[in-house]
Amino acid sequence: MRDLVIGASGQVGGALVDHLNKTGVNTVGTYFLHNPPHFPLRSLDITASGAVQALLEELCPRHVYLPSSYTNVDGCEEDPERSYLVNVTGVKNVVEACRRLGSKLIYFSSDYVFDGKNGPYGETAPPSPISVYGRHKVEAEELVSSLSDSLILRTTVVYGREWQGKNFVVRLVKTLLDGKTMSVPDDQVGNPTFAPSLAEVAVGLAQQADCSGVFNAAGKDRVSRYEFAREAAYVFGLDTELVRPVSTESLKQKALRPLSGGLLIDRVEKLFPGILVGYREGLKILHRQLT
Repeated sequence: MRDLVIGASGQVGGALVDHLNKTGVNTVGTYFLHNPPHFPLRSLDITASGAVQALLEELCPRHVYLPSSYTNVDGCEEDPERSYLVNVTGVKNVVEACRRLGSKLIYFSSDYVFDGKNGPYGETAPPSPISVYGRHKVEAEELVSSLSDSLILRTTVVYGREWQGKNFVVRLVKTLLDGKTMSVPDDQVGNPTFAPSLAEVAVGLAQQADCSGVFNAAGKDRVSRYEFAREAAYVFGLDTELVRPVSTESLKQKALRPLSGGLLIDRVEKLFPGILVGYREGLKILHRQLT
């Protein structure tokens, strides 16, 4: 038996492959646009239903992890057709293939399924998305939940090692190293989530036969993006004064953002106590890894 990680070239997918390999699980990962140079992946476009079905029939995976997504929130707002194709139709293709093969699907969602008026949110809070990206994640969750033993992991503000260098912390470090300022909203609140912790929880849940449904998996501390950025600058020994607080409204972004967001993680904490680390601890680990 083996596991499949769809979107292994991304931040969460890469952490999943790393953790599964460390625990001795035979794992195959896929990429779409960018193939990491340091480990081989299979090419897969999840919007092509025939390709998805063919790969699953070839591999017969026990678990299918699906972190792959079009996560450019403003890009989704500008091009909702592309967002729907990847974030809904692509998920539907994977759901149908898992149903035919009997594979357990672990899907990664977001706190963007909420409007951010009354966070943090528990697993039973009704979705109330305010962006195209959020609405499409809700539709994807509904598709995944049609599989009786599937898992939906909601997370937020994920950071960690990533070979493409697109995640928030890596971009922040690069900007400050160049002596440039970075404007970060001080009115968006969430739980910064260390990717390896998220991967460990996801694999742990997948391997429990009686676990299904929605689980929140995020960092244990709830802070503003600005506080998180300042701490990242401090941990990496950079000038914290280069991090400038701004309001979300002043950024004039295409898509609305949940402001008082974040997730309650009590359910996962009872099952896997201590795995979901706080942002200070996670940043220190990341600093050691990158240096």
